[in-house]
Amino acid sequence: MYDVAIVGAGVTGCFIAKELSKYDLRVIVFEKKMAMGLDQTKGCSGIIHAFQLPFRSLKGRLCLEGNAMMDEESRELGFAFKRVGLLLIATNPITKLALPFLKWWFSKYVAVKEVTKEEILRMEPNITEKVRGGLFFPSGGVVNPVEMTYTAYRFAKENGVEFRFNCKVKDIKRRPNSFILKTVCGEYESKYVINCAGLYADEIARMIGYDLTITPGKGSHIVFNERDFSNHIIAALPLKPDRRTKGGGALISIDGKAIWGPNLVDVENKEDTSVKREEIEGLKEKFGKLFKRLPKDVIAYYAGVRSIAGRDFVINQPVRNFINVAGIQSPGLTAAPAIAKRVVRMLAASGLELRRKEKIVKPKFTRIRELSEEDIEKLVDQNPDYGKIVCLCNLVSRAEILEVARDFPSFDAVKHITRAGMDCNKCHADIIVLMQRERNKVVKDSAGSELVW
Repeated sequence: MYDVAIVGAGVTGCFIAKELSKYDLRVIVFEKKMAMGLDQTKGCSGIIHAFQLPFRSLKGRLCLEGNAMMDEESRELGFAFKRVGLLLIATNPITKLALPFLKWWFSKYVAVKEVTKEEILRMEPNITEKVRGGLFFPSGGVVNPVEMTYTAYRFAKENGVEFRFNCKVKDIKRRPNSFILKTVCGEYESKYVINCAGLYADEIARMIGYDLTITPGKGSHIVFNERDFSNHIIAALPLKPDRRTKGGGALISIDGKAIWGPNLVDVENKEDTSVKREEIEGLKEKFGKLFKRLPKDVIAYYAGVRSIAGRDFVINQPVRNFINVAGIQSPGLTAAPAIAKRVVRMLAASGLELRRKEKIVKPKFTRIRELSEEDIEKLVDQNPDYGKIVCLCNLVSRAEILEVARDFPSFDAVKHITRAGMDCNKCHADIIVLMQRERNKVVKDSAGSELVW
């Protein structure tokens, strides 16, 4: 008998597992993919939002709470996080005149500074000369979303949470004081169930008789190889709703590359991550207007699919001891730590006894690209694999790749967590061969997606 069963190991599920791992509980997480964070989490933009409108919505409040927690979460878990700041620019006289009012309104909820045209051009040399002023929000940030999820997974696992990957939940049966979860890898009983199944949260909810509809919404991105083209997250005022382009922005990745997007395209298939030419042209047209030129060298196009359950997050308890955490679209990545705290409070209010552990393990992570030459030399003396570089573009060693490969046979997990092979792709064969020697079998992200070289 488990105390808590979590369905879904995306960023939200893993952060809930991480928080629960601090207590004397039996917790298990089910994930249909071969690793955590390979569905909705993998396809997001990696942006830590400074805010989310409307401010009084559930997602607006949890966004602000999660943003405020992010520095401490980064220190506790060890994922890379940078507060690069959000810059909203005015490019016409009307929005320029509105800046003082907008600053006053935003300042009721979040730190903001009005900036002049001259200040913006110093901050962003590539910005269009048509800029007239703007607002700067210093709390905006960037992460690697899969790495962030992985560190929460590792923390939870090291502190006793069990994970079942490649283990889809097929049905849930209610008993008087528990639930029976029927999965492709057996039956499990748990006192509480938390539904974090992302795009498939509606199917899990229906298993206990709750009517929930998840609508998939695809968002495409362009990734440019040029680093430092822009220094901040940039979007144009006014922030009026535009369903075709959603909003999005001229973004940057955790390693400084330019990323433009996402848009919003209605799709019927929850697995549709195709990228269409017209979508890319639309992104270039929208964000190209903000700059003097386009960034150099497109290296990738990718799309993620949002789980939309109306205008807000759905975090509720439709039946006793069953909690939905559904419709966690943007800014779900930002809100994840706050959502986890909220769910723990809901569990406590429902009667789950929470006894904090005396000893909590904090896993350590090594990334040689962040170390000094002296520290790298010491590491290589201890483990020569740290001196064997597999990915030159992102300076990823054999040791780092093997560390993830020992946890997962998924090429996507290794690539997204370590960033090996994310740029020029030249090291893909070396990564696959290395994983084959370690795991014998390598998949892209799920059963049936085998890779060989």
